[in-house]
Amino acid sequence: NRLLGVLINDIPNEQLSMVQTTMRPFLEQQGISVLGMLPSNELLRSVTVRELVSQLQAEVLCSSERLDLMVQSLTIGAMNVNSALEYLRKGINMAVVTGGDRTDIQMAALETSTHCLILTGHLPPQPFILHRAEEVEIPILSVDLDTLSTVEIIDDAFGHVRLHEPIKVQCIQQLMAEHFDFERLTSQLGLKAAVTAG
Repeated sequence: NRLLGVLINDIPNEQLSMVQTTMRPFLEQQGISVLGMLPSNELLRSVTVRELVSQLQAEVLCSSERLDLMVQSLTIGAMNVNSALEYLRKGINMAVVTGGDRTDIQMAALETSTHCLILTGHLPPQPFILHRAEEVEIPILSVDLDTLSTVEIIDDAFGHVRLHEPIKVQCIQQLMAEHFDFERLTSQLGLKAAVTAG
């Protein structure tokens, strides 16, 4: 009935040094073993396009075979196209939410690191937008919702970390291998490390 140790997770990169030099020594001085420190990882917070389709009750207009793409960030395309393009170029693996009537933003999004284009107001895109999306294999989703409601649902989806995707399981395995002290844990449990036959 005693605490064996702690794992500090989701540490922002800019705070890793502080956690290593301040928090870890403090906890260790209090008799609390720090078994690992996991840095933040955007992939673990990501959701699949398929999950967004489900959460938004969206209609998939094209590239339905690409619904397993991982979306790591959300961008709202409500500004003028020049501002939008500059902003879109900074994003990585984005879901871009914009009005179905904003062909300028839609085309700009298809030329950046967009993994999913979500059109609000249930307005169909122009044929040339659908054609370009098929060429670059980016799913376009259509929703009956307004932009604010759409963004709130997507934000909520990002807030629930799911680990059933194989790529996320591999990521966790790698993070744990690099940042968790399994030997210390097995020692504190009084276990011997498994020996593999050679």
